[in-house]
Amino acid sequence: MASPADRAAGSSSGLVVLLVLVTLLAGGWWYGYGRDDTPAVPATSAAEVPLVPAALSVPSIGVQAPVEQRGTVEYTNPFTGQQVAGYGVPEDMAVTSWWSDGPEPGSGQMAVVLGHDVPGDDPGVFDRLAELQVGDPVVLTSADGTELQLQVIEAPLTGLDKSTSDLSDALNGHPEGADVALVTCGGEYDSSAGASEENVVVFASVA
Repeated sequence: MASPADRAAGSSSGLVVLLVLVTLLAGGWWYGYGRDDTPAVPATSAAEVPLVPAALSVPSIGVQAPVEQRGTVEYTNPFTGQQVAGYGVPEDMAVTSWWSDGPEPGSGQMAVVLGHDVPGDDPGVFDRLAELQVGDPVVLTSADGTELQLQVIEAPLTGLDKSTSDLSDALNGHPEGADVALVTCGGEYDSSAGASEENVVVFASVA
């Protein structure tokens, strides 16, 4: 997701997501950008009390990770050269981030949690995101220990081309009942762009 040089420097530039002004969220990662401004369909399943996540657990792929709060950032898209707004992402490859300018998990609207899939042998928190299956549990926990229990509701969306609006289309057109989108990158690493070529998205709903 980040170039080897970026990883060595602790840079977060390899996992920035572009935003489109829609009801919930939008955009492509660092490496693709969205052009669809159709409002996303509100999720219908919601926890009784929204929470600010501090930890994420996805047992079936061995994820037990902190969740940082990251808002919207400005950066230059390496594929287009345009200055754009994007999701802030963690510098640490073993940490995830919740887009804090968007909905809280369990609010009845879809929250976004992001993590790195690192090319090569170095580990990234979402290296195995594409392996998730329908029904797999996902747990978000707040700082006071309150848990939000979710489960995967669709097979992972893979092969989302970062040079197009694929990611934006997937997020804006999320399945009914989606409460959280887990997002990472995938595909081949493009050394000229300093980013991998695709995205992976997994949708989960409150169990």
